[in-house]
Amino acid sequence: MPETTEYLSDFRPRFRQSSAADLCVEVPCLTASETNEKVMEVFARHRDLVSLPVVEGSQPIGLINRNIFLSQMSKPFRMEVYGRKSCIAFMDKEPLIVDAGLDIEALTFRTVEFGEKALSDGFIVTREGAFSGVGNGLQLMRVVADMQASRNRQIMHSIEYASVIQRSTLRSSLDALARACPDANLVWEPRDIVGGDFYQFSTDSDGWFATVADCTGHGVPGAFMTLIASASLNQAIEQNGARDPAKLLGHVNRSIKQMLGQVGGQDDTPGSDDGMDAACFWFEPGNGRLIFAGAQLSMFLLRSGDDAVDVLIGQRKGVGYVDSEFDFTWKNQEVSLPRGTLVFVSTDGLIDQIGGSRGIAFGKRRVRDLLLEHRENPPSKINSAMLDALRVWQGEHHRRDDLTFFCFRT
Repeated sequence: MPETTEYLSDFRPRFRQSSAADLCVEVPCLTASETNEKVMEVFARHRDLVSLPVVEGSQPIGLINRNIFLSQMSKPFRMEVYGRKSCIAFMDKEPLIVDAGLDIEALTFRTVEFGEKALSDGFIVTREGAFSGVGNGLQLMRVVADMQASRNRQIMHSIEYASVIQRSTLRSSLDALARACPDANLVWEPRDIVGGDFYQFSTDSDGWFATVADCTGHGVPGAFMTLIASASLNQAIEQNGARDPAKLLGHVNRSIKQMLGQVGGQDDTPGSDDGMDAACFWFEPGNGRLIFAGAQLSMFLLRSGDDAVDVLIGQRKGVGYVDSEFDFTWKNQEVSLPRGTLVFVSTDGLIDQIGGSRGIAFGKRRVRDLLLEHRENPPSKINSAMLDALRVWQGEHHRRDDLTFFCFRT
């Protein structure tokens, strides 16, 4: 576990919580008894001073903006009229005043609520009510941007490591598939580094089992659902074997509903409405027997010598969702496949992808056409052609979903 330990250490707190005190700069201040001539003198001496605080005793009472002050005082006879008058003549009497202990996030909200004046003039910082200095609005925005960039880097680091974990959990299935059907090919492309699609393969003495599934959500939420669904499926296979896909779907349905509180609580309100769509099958290479059960997903079959692609349509009932009854029973569909039959299953990330000049879905018809066009090619080349066609179809459109499809020849 050394790599994991090293990784987790990256997320230990490195800095104390930033506050207004970190932006506080000591600057000159005046009292209400001092004149505008004095203000002019201070601004001339401190050319980088944006605003000049005015205090009464130790309490701040206002802020004089440099640009506004100089603009007013540059008008004809203004110096003669206002030069010897109190500096409060051009003072903002309601500046933003914050305590030095106010954290940056709260300070940002206060600044935004206060308006543009706080960004341009800055704000006064106090300690226990007494004047301490001023903060610069632009500097606050820089600090916020830096903090956000740091958070984003940490989040991306975390997601990238989650991807490593997710791929590791799927690796044993790929090894099982390689043993069962070396020529089979799988495409798995999460939309957001980690995703809600998963696959599962396992072998037995006379056949092998496969699942391609699409869980609720994308990214991290979807990845969490794949862990729940995959663990439930593993448990179902351990208890029931892999020869009855419909029974496995029922087991996973009950497990997800119980785990996520979708059977209703004391007030009959479900905890969530999450689940998965799946295509599951058991295949016996020796006699070509295939048993399929689908929850919202289908299977494409192209038998050697046929001119049309058959579709085994999955039942229109997802696994684990609120509208899926706790004791719902999926049905198996059994077919006999001659040697050389092409089998293709996919999550809806392929079929529902928007593209083309009219912005419509890729659709099942294009999948059928591509299978017919490339029927003589090995599964790897068929999947490659499917992926190329999808990318051309998608064009400049946004990727809508995770992408998983699987192809093999009997």
